[in-house]
Amino acid sequence: MQFTNSLSEGFRIARRHKRLIVILWLVPLVPALVLGAIAASNLVPNLGQSLFADRALDGDWFIVWMEFRSSPIDELQPILGRGVVVMALLTLMLQIVLSAGIVGALLEREERHPFITGISRNLFRFARTAILSAVMTAISAALCIALARRGFFKLAEAQGDGRFDIVGVIVAAVLFVVLWAPFDLASDLSRISAARHDDRSMVRGFFRAWLSVLKKPGLFVPLYLVFLLLPLAVHVIYSLLRSPFTPSTMAALLVLVVAQQTVMVVRAFLKLGFWGAEVAAFRGLDEPRFCLTKARKQQAPVDAPIETGEELEAGAGI
Repeated sequence: MQFTNSLSEGFRIARRHKRLIVILWLVPLVPALVLGAIAASNLVPNLGQSLFADRALDGDWFIVWMEFRSSPIDELQPILGRGVVVMALLTLMLQIVLSAGIVGALLEREERHPFITGISRNLFRFARTAILSAVMTAISAALCIALARRGFFKLAEAQGDGRFDIVGVIVAAVLFVVLWAPFDLASDLSRISAARHDDRSMVRGFFRAWLSVLKKPGLFVPLYLVFLLLPLAVHVIYSLLRSPFTPSTMAALLVLVVAQQTVMVVRAFLKLGFWGAEVAAFRGLDEPRFCLTKARKQQAPVDAPIETGEELEAGAGI
């Protein structure tokens, strides 16, 4: 099956680029550590050796968090307001930079420092795709929220039955994934195509890639389900293994931190494997030039074949 071939090839590509896994793990950790340090400076003086802290160590973090947020000692509002917004923007910018370098490296061309070269070549066109993807995400979310509010929530109010609220949230979430997933895949495929062929029509490429995704459900539907469910399974397994234990010593806390970061490393490997699977799927489609501009298309000879990828040496470095 083309789906299984793309997925297995993607993880083979990821294993050839171990330094990219380290980059994917460490770079997003930086803004998280900054925000965590700011939050800790506000939490420690007020939380300290309290019942809140003891219950958090017992694993009841969500209940503790909600109670702490409603208590007079909570001083996290600036962090959870402006801090989260800044964190989100910083994370988005880092993801654009990382994707530019990752695609450049995973194409495995004969280049020195392909990760750095990929960033210099692809950063601005990848940023344009990110803006377009954000717009399509907002539109999809707005449609799903409108469906829940004007449909199920009003029905729940009219019937006096809160179960319709729950159904509305579930239906809206599923519909959002169905609408958004092709756009997410199209964003990645158009970026891969632009980097492969050095084309620059990102808006045209985005929608061409979107149509290509819709035409190949047998390939992209199971691929995206794996993208969603495999990281979720990793976190569920971690939560089930972690919940029975209460870290009460510094050594136990350090073990917990190591376990958490191990999960993050596994997530980084999965993320790189998914990028590799998309590169493999793109090659399986004969490397279409989604982002080819009209001017360049008219300049090309009528009978000129579409450029295909070469078989390159495995193990290309950063």
